[in-house]
Amino acid sequence: MVSASRPKTTVLIVDDDALARELLAQLLQTGGFDVIAVPTGERALLILCQLAEEVDWLVSKVALPGLVCGWILTDEYHEHHSDRPVLLISPLDPADASSSARAVFVPPAAPMRVLEALQGLKHPEPMQVLPFPVTHAA
Repeated sequence: MVSASRPKTTVLIVDDDALARELLAQLLQTGGFDVIAVPTGERALLILCQLAEEVDWLVSKVALPGLVCGWILTDEYHEHHSDRPVLLISPLDPADASSSARAVFVPPAAPMRVLEALQGLKHPEPMQVLPFPVTHAA
């Protein structure tokens, strides 16, 4: 759960594309989130190791330059937040991505989808039970 001592939810964004990273960071800040945005998996891994309890959500590209990819960050994030999915930015069809990690896949260049997904995950609506129509056999 988000800490009561912190007024906003913190999102860690990991994207090596500076323009996409900045656009997403600005959009999420406008949407009411605190943002930590970094260009590499290595920097994100360091942040997750040092500030794990302060990072509420992780949004990362799957493919990152260097040795630390989005899957490694997902594993580290789930060490502290096993009940929350990670938002992974990937051009892959989610059916093609084989991992046991809980993840929500978002296509690249779709920052509004990231915002919508985070807002939905932050404030999930209660499940609605739809009535099953009863038919009488003749």
